[in-house]
Amino acid sequence: MQLIPAIDIRNKKCVRLRQGDPNEQTVFDESPLKVAREFAEAGATKIHIVDLDGAIENASHNAAIIREIVETLPLEVELGGGIRDFKTIEFWLAVGIDQVILGTVAIEKPTIVKKAVEAFGRDRIIVGIDTKGGNAATHGWQSISDRSAVSFAQKMTEVDVNRFIYTAIETDGMMSGPNVEELSGFAEAVPAKVTASGGIRSLEDILALWKYESLGIDSVIVGRAIYEGKVDVRETIEALSGGND
Repeated sequence: MQLIPAIDIRNKKCVRLRQGDPNEQTVFDESPLKVAREFAEAGATKIHIVDLDGAIENASHNAAIIREIVETLPLEVELGGGIRDFKTIEFWLAVGIDQVILGTVAIEKPTIVKKAVEAFGRDRIIVGIDTKGGNAATHGWQSISDRSAVSFAQKMTEVDVNRFIYTAIETDGMMSGPNVEELSGFAEAVPAKVTASGGIRSLEDILALWKYESLGIDSVIVGRAIYEGKVDVRETIEALSGGND
């Protein structure tokens, strides 16, 4: 099980939202680069970045900051937020992003996902599925589609998508614990790797998800719990390095 610390960037600052609501924002640090460096120093090997300006406004102001993180720190970086056409996918991968996360475009224009997987390989394309009531959300969680998360993911595996980030919007940023039943059900139904996201509040929550590693849940994204001191990056990585006993 891999811990992937999260950095959400809005207006060039490190922030967290509650349930994806732009009006429920907390600024945790003025410097996303500083935060990323602290994660690297604590032993993280990969970070999850969301460009909230791109996701919400479809216009990013954060490219320079993200590029600086990629170029100066020894971290694998996955990036989501506003990546809704092939040209943008190509741009971020050329910058040095290791994996791009496709959400809205995967639902609205699945042919772009197929083209991206064929062009760049399945290991560089992740599909992010943000759900509410079991259905996939789009446009920075502002719209809920009529697509079942499971049926949508199953369709994506047909074009060779091999990893999904699964986020239950109801739990995200709420420090209420992950929806383990929903996550494990999704993982069991979809033949792919799953990164769990949303609601993590403690190491115990991560260990509860670790029990489902055999279903494909092999990593977890943690944001607010780290910033509020509920999850320690170094201690968690050490705990997860001992094997799932």
